[in-house]
Amino acid sequence: MSRPHVVIIGSNGRLGRALLETCQPRYDVIPLTRYDLDLAWSERRLREALDPLPADLVLLAAGNTNVDHCELHPDEADQLNVIAPGAIARWCAGRGIRLINFSTDYVFDGEKNAPYTEDDPINPLSVYGQSKAEGEEATLAASDHHLVVRLTWLYGPGKALATPDWAVELAVKNERLHVVSDRVGCPSYTGDMAAALEPLLFDARASGLLHLCNAGSCTWQEWAQYCVDCAIECGVEVRARTVEPMSMDELFGKRALRPRQTVLSTARYESLTGRTLPDWRVPLRRYIADHVAPRFLRV
Repeated sequence: MSRPHVVIIGSNGRLGRALLETCQPRYDVIPLTRYDLDLAWSERRLREALDPLPADLVLLAAGNTNVDHCELHPDEADQLNVIAPGAIARWCAGRGIRLINFSTDYVFDGEKNAPYTEDDPINPLSVYGQSKAEGEEATLAASDHHLVVRLTWLYGPGKALATPDWAVELAVKNERLHVVSDRVGCPSYTGDMAAALEPLLFDARASGLLHLCNAGSCTWQEWAQYCVDCAIECGVEVRARTVEPMSMDELFGKRALRPRQTVLSTARYESLTGRTLPDWRVPLRRYIADHVAPRFLRV
């Protein structure tokens, strides 16, 4: 019997790479990069790119995630995060294909003093958050079988731009390191997110909205401090051993607004799968040892 065909849009991105690694052993995977399918294309061209593909499931792991760029370029944010995902969702629905789209904690305003559930009302503060919220709506309006997975504070192998890579590099190069201490959330490792989602890929019960993140929560400052501590354990020579606090207002000023507290509840995921995700420190220590520390260790 032939294996299901899974199309991954954005397969060379941070999340896409993790999904590709998780799906390849069990499915016939069709990886698409921007050269194969660009979300900036018209709906007609998107459909032309998708029409020849055998697909039982489409994973949409692409979009514009640059918060400040979206704030300055709302039309681009709308195209990449709303219009194109909506077109792909309708194409999938018309062929009876399930779509899983990925969204963000930035759809919330951060004013809730408890973990956000899928039933909580959204109130995005930025163009980015608004575009992702509208992308969620466009995805779910196309079919009752589609799923939107909200992720938060995502990091993993790829371009060295995520907080672990950034924090260690700055600690190596600078005497002092200041990181935001008044933003709270859930660091989430791409490999854990892909592995956690795998049992739900074809599960009809998993439709609508789903929150997914590693267990526990912390501030950006605590996250960065743990990154530095793990790097030191690995033998990395750092100049800034202690991460000092700063406020979101000091860092971002008049740039796009960010929600201050976006801890996500994974109760629905746990109910569907009977599984819990690892505490955020577990994959982070492994990621620092395997992917970050080697860049700074003398051979």
